[in-house]
Amino acid sequence: MKTGPALKQLTSHRSIHDAGQAQARALTEEVMRLFENNETKECLDTAKALLKHWEQKIIAHADAEDETFFQELLAEDKIADKHIYMMMRDHDLFRKITAHIRKSIEHEEKVTMNHLYEFNTLLILNAFHHKGKEEYLFPDE
Repeated sequence: MKTGPALKQLTSHRSIHDAGQAQARALTEEVMRLFENNETKECLDTAKALLKHWEQKIIAHADAEDETFFQELLAEDKIADKHIYMMMRDHDLFRKITAHIRKSIEHEEKVTMNHLYEFNTLLILNAFHHKGKEEYLFPDE
């Protein structure tokens, strides 16, 4: 399968990332607010919605990049392989952290402070990932 044009253009790519990050940030802030207010059930429901967002939006986008866009970039050999592999490693961390949170939340049946730290880690990692992607993959734009 070939990569669609949105992944190959900086402005389109940025829009995709910005929208996903904004929604993740809003949901993370809501989880934190509910946690602080001891609204346990609502907090858990919102955390599950946040995990769904990470899995269906951000990680699904990452999967598409890993399977097509990054493979094309590696074949073109115009960008240092290490930069592409760094982006793929970030994607792997998104997958691992979200899977860890999901398993832990299902086991605990509630949101803990550690989950809040992990959700915030995802936001921070994603922000650095975006900056790196723009710097390494779109250097001339």
